[in-house]
Amino acid sequence: MKKLIKFYKNNRIYCILMIISLICLLVIITSLILYFTSQISNSKYGHRLDDIAEHPVQNELNELKSYFESSDKVQGVSIDIKGKIIYINLTVKAELANNDIQSICTESLAKLTDEQKTYYDIQYIVKRDGLNPYLGSKSASKKMIAWANFNYEEEKELTDDEIGGDSDEN
Repeated sequence: MKKLIKFYKNNRIYCILMIISLICLLVIITSLILYFTSQISNSKYGHRLDDIAEHPVQNELNELKSYFESSDKVQGVSIDIKGKIIYINLTVKAELANNDIQSICTESLAKLTDEQKTYYDIQYIVKRDGLNPYLGSKSASKKMIAWANFNYEEEKELTDDEIGGDSDEN
């Protein structure tokens, strides 16, 4: 004990700095542990889904699935919910026009209540053989479905007539 007191008297500043450093290190380690454990214990959606139990949708999704399955234009359907987004994956006949797809999907919105339409976002992913997917999205804050069609044309070499230039230029 006398050696410790003698060491403290000879190195007082260093001892005080070491004690402060250890306290700071302990505070930093504790705060990091608390930060990471709170991140792990929370839902990946945070508090955004706290009121989702007030908006049940399972019965309506079963009606939607039977609606699509009863249509002769639809070959397959799967419906998934992730958070507040309803994903509707459809497989339709290749000859089905975009307007027909839009009307089928727009009519399907009648199966959901107005409260559900304003709470959930709805994503339509329509697949056709040999064609790119036809995508539709209805935000909870909107009343209409926004459609996006990704058509990729193959590159072709343009002639001078298509460009608008003369081939006799110097």
